[in-house]
Amino acid sequence: MHNDQIDRIEEMLMMIPTKMCRNMDQRFSNVILKGISSEIAKHHFMILRILFEKEKFFVTEIVQTLGITKSQMTSSIDKLLKLGYVIRWPDTSDRRKIYVSITKDGKEITEKINLRMKEQFYQDIKTMSAEELNDLEKGLKVLRKLCSSCE
Repeated sequence: MHNDQIDRIEEMLMMIPTKMCRNMDQRFSNVILKGISSEIAKHHFMILRILFEKEKFFVTEIVQTLGITKSQMTSSIDKLLKLGYVIRWPDTSDRRKIYVSITKDGKEITEKINLRMKEQFYQDIKTMSAEELNDLEKGLKVLRKLCSSCE
């Protein structure tokens, strides 16, 4: 591999995630949530999505999974509690540990958002040719492999 190629790859790996995250945040707020909820932010949805997959979590598990601070998590859980999307209770054996679980309303809003995201993704990707889709899949596999080697 040539140094100039390595430099280009490094530049793309530094630029793309930042730009992609910024665009995804804006799209999530302006397109995905349009008509569903103006009170949920992307990080709230990520919490709901985690809780949707498993019956209950300790707050600290979600903090570690999302890589956010405990104070960010506390304010997010407070917001989701206020909206009626989660419930929270202390562990009976260790009151310092707090469980969080998704409610029926939380599951419903998560399903709506998941469906809207899937619909939007299909709209975005349907303009790609079969060759571009294959290239994208190959590239994502390589990126996943790179991410795995960095852990």
